Amino acid sequence: MKYKLNEKVINIPDKDIKNLMEALELSEEEAIETWLSDNDYISDETVEELTTKAKENRITATIHEAKAETAKKERKPREKKENLVKKQVINAIFAGLSENLPENVEITITNDEKYIDFIMNGIEFTVNLVQHRAKKTH
Repeated sequence: MKYKLNEKVINIPDKDIKNLMEALELSEEEAIETWLSDNDYISDETVEELTTKAKENRITATIHEAKAETAKKERKPREKKENLVKKQVINAIFAGLSENLPENVEITITNDEKYIDFIMNGIEFTVNLVQHRAKKTH
């Protein structure tokens, strides 16, 4: 539908007018006026008034601030559970390496449940102990 507004021809989709008429139970003139208002061709005094009141009261700012505060959640510090079996295995591997490698090899436990590092002939090595989870049976 072509609508003339102040010497300007505006093309309004017929589908939009029908949707407004059905959804809001408006007459064709009211639907056209609503469409023009929604698409900023004309201004509606009520909408303008409510917008200025909302800006004065900072309603939208309060809403956005409330969202920002709820989005930031503090995480609980993770408590590391001690795994005695892995400690025993790392200590056994450390003892075995200490006994079987030459004396000039520097061996250190960097994590008492996971890593042993050593340097032999200028080359760095890391032993990484990985515990696998039990397989699920269905």
